[in-house]
Amino acid sequence: MISAFLLSLQPIPVDCTEERAAVAEMAEAIDSKYVLADVATRSAAAVRKKLHEGAFYQHCTDSEAFAKHMTKQLRAILNDGHVFVEYAPNSSQAGEDDWLEEWRDGAPARGFGVKQVERLKGNISYLHLTDFYEFSTAEKAMTAAFELVSSSDGLILDLRNNPGGSPETEWPVQWTFMAPGSTIPLHRETRHGKKPDTKEPALQWPRYGAERPLAIIVDKSTFSAPEAVAYSLQAQGRAFVFGSPSGGGAHMLGDAVPLTGGWHIVIPETRPYSPHTGGNWEGTGVTPDIETTKEDAVDTAQKWIARKLKSKRAASKTETAP
Repeated sequence: MISAFLLSLQPIPVDCTEERAAVAEMAEAIDSKYVLADVATRSAAAVRKKLHEGAFYQHCTDSEAFAKHMTKQLRAILNDGHVFVEYAPNSSQAGEDDWLEEWRDGAPARGFGVKQVERLKGNISYLHLTDFYEFSTAEKAMTAAFELVSSSDGLILDLRNNPGGSPETEWPVQWTFMAPGSTIPLHRETRHGKKPDTKEPALQWPRYGAERPLAIIVDKSTFSAPEAVAYSLQAQGRAFVFGSPSGGGAHMLGDAVPLTGGWHIVIPETRPYSPHTGGNWEGTGVTPDIETTKEDAVDTAQKWIARKLKSKRAASKTETAP
């Protein structure tokens, strides 16, 4: 009687068959698709080893929790903050039923990515961009913002608290601060070779140009697309970067891979790199030219621009003096 009672208290074994199949498929997808082939091989082997050891089954009764758990595990194994797993049984693409739509729906409340535009002392403008929504969503707000700063003598571009977004918006933002016909600022490649270069965009807003002082502020919350802007313009010598090292997410995602059980995995398949450095910011982040605290970043950048403008005016007076 006591034995029967004790047996009745034992947990019922959980069937993790679908989770095991999904993890095996994740390992295969990483092995065949991840942008760095050597990392792909090593990481896929680590996933298969953990699978064999039964390390992934803490959430077999909760599909969404399992997706979050696997995202955390895979990011640690790959050392890549872009890879993610999502439970989307009614969708052909991860991101369509959950966070991506939620992010898009929040665009109006976030100013379509434009948080603040301000004119500071000395005709220096301050522009804070917190998201890079798809171009069709962000175009009007971005156009208005760049119109407002177009007449300033120098600009502070604040990219803190910007988790990323669309390359189709990141690309014209870069070109806003470059001269027409400049060298393509970033090339892209997969593990199979170089991809065709993205062409110089036809800007829908005033080009700020390559001559006026540009200070960019980043921190750990700056990730992915805004890092591309900061890294690229810094590498060209076009911008001076302030703040603290950014999040370090350079790799670009491929299409979602459907898995057994209704999960999807999205894997970084493309690597951007600068023609000026040959590298990118993956894992290291964008390193500021001048590190500052959060509180001092804007003031330090403003003073740097003011000094640049003062020197420029002094040189102009010398050149025009009789």
